[in-house]
Amino acid sequence: MGHVDLVVEGQQGPQVFTLPGSDQRYRQLVETMNEGALLLDDLGMIVYANARFAELAKVPLGRLIGSQVQLLVPDSRRAMLDALLQSSQRKPESAEVELLAADGRRVPVYLSASASWDADVRLTYVVATDLSQQKRSQAIVAAEGLTSLIVDQATEGLVVCDPVGRVVRTSQAACRIAGKNLLLGRFADVVQLRTADGADVAHAIVASALSGKVTSGMEVTLGDLALLVSAGPILASDNTALGCVLSFVDVTESKRIAQERLELLEAAQAANRAKDEFLAMLGHELRNPLAPIMTSLELMRLQSEETMKRERVIIERQVHHMVRLIADLFDVSRITQGKVKLDRNALEVAHLVSRAVELATPLIEERRHRLSVEVSSGLIIDADETRMCQVLTNLLTNAAKFTEPGGQIALVVRKESEDPDARIVMTVKDSGVGISAALLPQVFDSFVQGQRSSARTEGGLGLGLAIVRSMVELHGGSVGVRSAGAGQGSEFEIRLPPGRRRKLRRSQPPGTLKRVAAEVRRVLIVDDNKDAADVLGDALARGGHVIRVAYDGPTALDLARTFNPEVALLDIGLPVMDGYEVARQLRTLALDSRIRLIAVTGYGQDDDRKRAVEAGFDAHLVKPATYLMVMEMLNP
Repeated sequence: MGHVDLVVEGQQGPQVFTLPGSDQRYRQLVETMNEGALLLDDLGMIVYANARFAELAKVPLGRLIGSQVQLLVPDSRRAMLDALLQSSQRKPESAEVELLAADGRRVPVYLSASASWDADVRLTYVVATDLSQQKRSQAIVAAEGLTSLIVDQATEGLVVCDPVGRVVRTSQAACRIAGKNLLLGRFADVVQLRTADGADVAHAIVASALSGKVTSGMEVTLGDLALLVSAGPILASDNTALGCVLSFVDVTESKRIAQERLELLEAAQAANRAKDEFLAMLGHELRNPLAPIMTSLELMRLQSEETMKRERVIIERQVHHMVRLIADLFDVSRITQGKVKLDRNALEVAHLVSRAVELATPLIEERRHRLSVEVSSGLIIDADETRMCQVLTNLLTNAAKFTEPGGQIALVVRKESEDPDARIVMTVKDSGVGISAALLPQVFDSFVQGQRSSARTEGGLGLGLAIVRSMVELHGGSVGVRSAGAGQGSEFEIRLPPGRRRKLRRSQPPGTLKRVAAEVRRVLIVDDNKDAADVLGDALARGGHVIRVAYDGPTALDLARTFNPEVALLDIGLPVMDGYEVARQLRTLALDSRIRLIAVTGYGQDDDRKRAVEAGFDAHLVKPATYLMVMEMLNP
């Protein structure tokens, strides 16, 4: 039968084993089998390897012989290999490890190890089965299972089509949205997707995806449902289309909610416009009767300082109170629309406090309060004088209103520290009715007021503190309030950033206007409020001016052609032809000199002023304009 010599490299050098002919056949079997085979000595050196193992390791067969098997596995798996070889000396053992191939790839293998058949030489026989294909199959199966799970459980409609557009996989949501089982039907035939104009688009979407194009977020309808559809191709490695995937989301409810929100927004905007229009009309209607009252009072004062002085003072006080209420309404409206513009300058705080105290003094004296004022010297803020004066006046009048007669009010202004950037703190403290804990968080909200007495002696609309907070914040400051509760008084604190000393702005004291020695003017007065027009005409005539009065636009234009006015005082809300149109037409008349147009109107919003300028007005006065204000306007 012949024999074969097997040479095994050992510690004592090469050893030769002579195999009978039958053993040669076993060796031929090992050389040709699909598994890798190794013989290892007791130190783990490879003394024999078949061609298949060399192929798995990507190492030439000649280089494998004499190398250490531990070098063929990653570091992380060497402990497993050592345990396998040690355990195999007692009984056959197997384990799954990875070979670290020479090209850097990791090859999963299943190693079976057992002691050698030759008792004279201690050898270990190892068989390595390649698990790469099995792992790939397992991965494919796992991926397939995961894909199925994802598709089945998707909350949106997911559909997978084959190259002819037939549905081969679908999510439960897709069937629910479509109202039918979509599997094995042609998607474009079983799902009737249409655009807003009713055109069928399902065929076009599928055809586009199968041609390699992507559709993203197309809005379509399916019966009564609104859907967003996306589609794209499934490509092979050579970019040929294996099919396509479509997704569609039911947005019917979200569109309904969005439409409802839009309608609510439009309704709110309409209501807001209506409110602004109402406020404008309210201001116009309230200011119109105030104008002749104010002018009449001024005439009475000019004619006689003593005649019915007490009655005149009462009327003036109540008229000014109504003017402030109207101004508060408009201020809140402008604030909510972001239309407040500040004219900021460096102001001495002491001067500002003096103005505010002067404005609040009539109410403080009327209620017999004791007011103490303490202002640190040299304090400067960068502020709009009118607005900050309004803030301090509101706090002082608020304290006066909500403190029982004979109470105490303290105004203290100081710097919180010596640091140049330290804030300026203004505090108004009273001994009044206090503020409950429940009301404190809302005290600066519009139309919020504390408990009133049955006589409503406090008055007001609950807007003063809302205006205070808004104006202070517009100046980069903050405002807060403290109160121990009902009957414990209140303390309001304003904190403002300091200003820098530069050219200080000084304004006229409140309530004073210099008398103007005006040139005699030809003045045309146009107002549908007969009392307002006639009283203003009488007042200007007493000032030496030549006056003509009209109560509507057409009459005013007829008078202008013969009267040739130098100044026209026009109301805006006129019958037949509004003041804007009267102004435009007056500009077109061939008058001897350029006419000066002044709007004297109850419309005082920023938009009203802008429209007046666009119509050609030179100035805009809001009713009730005082006699002296009008006199100043006649001679700019």
